[in-house]
Amino acid sequence: MATNIIMHKKEGVSSEIINESFIRLLKKRIIMVGGEHNPVKFYCLAKDGTGLMDNITHIPVDEAKSFGSEDFEVIQLFHEPLLQTGESANFEKNVIWNPRLMPLDLCQTAILGNMPNAGEIRELPHDHGMDIETLTTISDKKLPFIEMPHKWWDSEGDITEYKGEWYTAFIGKDLIEIQLTLTQEDTTDDKNVWKHIEDKFKGVVLPTKLAQFSPYYLNAQEKNEDLNAQYEEKIRPYYPTEWYPPIHDDEMEAPLFSFDHEWRDVTKQVRLIYLEGEDDIKSDLYARLWFT
Repeated sequence: MATNIIMHKKEGVSSEIINESFIRLLKKRIIMVGGEHNPVKFYCLAKDGTGLMDNITHIPVDEAKSFGSEDFEVIQLFHEPLLQTGESANFEKNVIWNPRLMPLDLCQTAILGNMPNAGEIRELPHDHGMDIETLTTISDKKLPFIEMPHKWWDSEGDITEYKGEWYTAFIGKDLIEIQLTLTQEDTTDDKNVWKHIEDKFKGVVLPTKLAQFSPYYLNAQEKNEDLNAQYEEKIRPYYPTEWYPPIHDDEMEAPLFSFDHEWRDVTKQVRLIYLEGEDDIKSDLYARLWFT
């Protein structure tokens, strides 16, 4: 298997922002951890690839595939020759990565973890929780899989069940039908591309581990304190069964965010953190110190 990490350079996102996100992943030694058995490659979907680092392959936007809607450009990645040419591409994991998603310690297993090909139930993680009837349906109908972060916190105004705009992973051409069936009407009236993907996807959303992903609200201490409270209410009751970092059990007692602590910042349960809000990610001192 190989892993392709793709970022979308939308209006207002500079090449340097894409480059910085790429560097963060390199600092976590993502290429080294992938090694020869899971080589990692980087791509950027953009109208203009000027300024991207040499290690990032530019995927030119094909506006005909998104009917000129910038948000819907990501659907091009479900039917993209640069990602899906050759027999090996059918076994490659494609990860749509938001530049505001911050990789933390031990993020590598989350990003590089194996994903099954369509209908391949034998490759599912052992803790999938699906019953025999569901597994039989997946196998018989050759249903595809997709990875999206599960929302464990209250998120007012969201119209999606998952946070696909942070992170979406799929194998090869398994989602090609979503691109082939896209119409201009689907992209009009400020429709949400991630809601469209959720609605059109006919397969299985693979669950991410408990609190593997979390938001952090930039320059909004009250909201982050509320996340701490929700973590205690909704996540802690599942410990120690669902505690999975292979390190110090005493870390399990830590809150989601440890403000003003000697060495803690965010719980080791969280592997990827999304910097939520419209502010520049460098404007929040706590985020800049510990996450960026």
